[in-house]
Amino acid sequence: MSSLENWTNVSNVSVCADDSPNNITWSGWDANQRDLFVLDHTGNIVLHQNIGSGLPNDLDELIIELVTQISDCDPNLMCGGALTCIDGLLYPTTCGPDNCDDPIDTCSDCDPNLICGEALTCVDGLLYPTTCGPDNCDEPIDTCSDDECIDGEIDNTNPCNPRECYDGQWIEIIIDCAEWFGVPCDNGIYIAPPEGVCCSTCELYGDVNNDDIINVVDIVLIVSFILGNDIPEDNQYIVSDINNDGNLNVVDIVMLVNLILG
Repeated sequence: MSSLENWTNVSNVSVCADDSPNNITWSGWDANQRDLFVLDHTGNIVLHQNIGSGLPNDLDELIIELVTQISDCDPNLMCGGALTCIDGLLYPTTCGPDNCDDPIDTCSDCDPNLICGEALTCVDGLLYPTTCGPDNCDEPIDTCSDDECIDGEIDNTNPCNPRECYDGQWIEIIIDCAEWFGVPCDNGIYIAPPEGVCCSTCELYGDVNNDDIINVVDIVLIVSFILGNDIPEDNQYIVSDINNDGNLNVVDIVMLVNLILG
């Protein structure tokens, strides 16, 4: 390894050396100097090529294809045996699609078995018999106006200045947003709030599915965006563009892999 700096051109690069007895791996792979090996996620060699004259033109495409072969679900997850509704689809376990299960039916966004308070509640101009409103699959019993105030009712017309009804009177609620006070968004970026929400949210660069974790699932999503298989939402595009150059490409994938590996 004395000539390491010479053949890496004194660059800060990662180097993999075969230190097995008698260089078994080197011999078993029939390797020569300046040979490039690409392995899939199971350890199989998918490319063996000498790069003395340069890298393969389709190397980016090959890497992206290999990444797409990594499944974002795990059939070996330990899941509860309860029917679970996710995105309008009914799954046989609590893991839903994360367990590679196929949906068995469609399901409603409301749950008639919710435990609700017995109080009239105004939601979107409609009056419901319980505090759950439409979430309990209740039908509205009347309309209601903004001038009426029922204890516990929330008025979110202005999300930065919401009101709650207490003792028959509207009480203003003070909202403090982290971004307003200069709180940094470490390793991420503040995303503008959707309609009806006051504060921006701090989202990690690379956290495409917004689960507060960056992992192979996020890599697969970015690859899907690059290949045009899926169209990212505005927020997804922002956190996927890790080098902030306005484009999604293999550079962002490499940077995300480095973030995941620490």
